Amino acid sequence: MYLLGGKIRNLFISTILLLLFLASVAAQVDYNAQIQPIFNSNCTQCHGTSGGLNLSSYSNLMNNDVIVPGNHQSSYLWQRVEDSSMPPSSNNLTSEEVDLIAAWIDE
Repeated sequence: MYLLGGKIRNLFISTILLLLFLASVAAQVDYNAQIQPIFNSNCTQCHGTSGGLNLSSYSNLMNNDVIVPGNHQSSYLWQRVEDSSMPPSSNNLTSEEVDLIAAWIDE
């Protein structure tokens, strides 16, 4: 009886871990809730009405050729934030924010 209970418990734990993994893989980055706040806090002071690129909304962003959907490494916007040239201050984006932008572009 104990052996069977242990197998069931291990199966249960394995199933829970698999479901958590699948949920994390399937989770998508929400532009309005996760990406736009990064831009609002760090970018739109210059890239809202000036600076040649408007990051104040999704539609404004996508009207420029700075994003290559599905390929963050070829996206000019990601290249500039990844190399820390943007934003041009001592308050660079965190690595988590840069990774989140990459994940959003790749999705």
